[in-house]
Amino acid sequence: MNIGMILDNEFTGDLRVENEVSALRSAGFNVFVLCLNYGNKPEEESFHNAKIIRISASKSIVKKLRALTNTFFDFYTSFWANKINAFVNKYKIDVLHVHDLYMFGSAFRDKKLNKSSVKIIGDLHENYVEGLRHYKFSTTFPGNILISIKKWERTEVEWINKLDAAITVIEEAVERYSSIGIDKNKFTVVPNYVNQSEFLESSVDPNIVQRFRHFNTVTYIGAFDLHRGLESIIRSVPEILNHIDNFKLVFVGHGKNFSSLNELANKLNVSKYVLFEGWQPVSKFSSYIAASSACVIPHLKTIHTDNTIPHKLFQYMIMSKPVIATNCNPIVRIVTDEKCGVIYESGNSQDFSQKVISLFSNSDLMNELGRNGRIAVESKYNWTNAAINLINLYKTM
Repeated sequence: MNIGMILDNEFTGDLRVENEVSALRSAGFNVFVLCLNYGNKPEEESFHNAKIIRISASKSIVKKLRALTNTFFDFYTSFWANKINAFVNKYKIDVLHVHDLYMFGSAFRDKKLNKSSVKIIGDLHENYVEGLRHYKFSTTFPGNILISIKKWERTEVEWINKLDAAITVIEEAVERYSSIGIDKNKFTVVPNYVNQSEFLESSVDPNIVQRFRHFNTVTYIGAFDLHRGLESIIRSVPEILNHIDNFKLVFVGHGKNFSSLNELANKLNVSKYVLFEGWQPVSKFSSYIAASSACVIPHLKTIHTDNTIPHKLFQYMIMSKPVIATNCNPIVRIVTDEKCGVIYESGNSQDFSQKVISLFSNSDLMNELGRNGRIAVESKYNWTNAAINLINLYKTM
């Protein structure tokens, strides 16, 4: 079977896609990935014996066009439909594995125009429609005028129903899709569990660990955006400093609200206690986590975050770090079941500061929570287990 993955992003660094490609190749499937190239990566290359085919593009233009998908000014769907058509014909693709809801329309358009028999699997990384209620590009001008949430709600149901199969990241998401009229049997859950061998392969940088050796640190790794809840944990820093010596809040990543986060830290006179490390390659994540006392997932609780699960949770756990996280449903379930961290109320800076202060006062508990997290990943929440569902799905296609 020839599987063609469609990714409107760069391939390298997307852990979910990389893990899926590796698993499918190991299971004996032929895998071809059509993706974008924002820099100087080769037009074609091999990854675990899968073929990566790149389309040169401008990141800024792609972001603008992507935002206009399913609007009157949707040129992006036609662009991708043409690329998919050439891709399917050249590599004799049997199944298209399309990442992200907003890309499904391109696959459907190609199949209809070319009367193709190719099957289509949709990989739903997140609740995109709910995300549109929170993303900056869709909640500010002109996106808030051009993008119709109601239209996207109808399109979501229509497109997922048209798929031959759908993949989602967590069981809670299946329940959500069922509640809007989509058959549960269409879904396979392939969670964002950590690939232990790949993640732990990166050696820990002793220089990074040494930098934070004398500090009590809480670290966040990931993208910056309004729905990530980063503002609330910065607001907690003044109170934490009254109780914890040598405290540092460390951000590893970047995003649209980077400037406003800096301004908030300055306004609260805590800028020297809030460290922005900027974007870092995935290979550095284990070093920053190793250097941390605890790690945080501060995502605001919404329908969006109640139906997804971040990679970072399992990355924190495999590195034996206690997790401090908001009360988003899947995170609460896992953290509570595995006794690997503490939960605080989303957006509640006071609750966060109290949980941090209490946790840091009990080193034995911190060690126990960290140890529980690692054991849970080694036995359950790992990519080896997650990949079984993906491979079994393809065996039925």
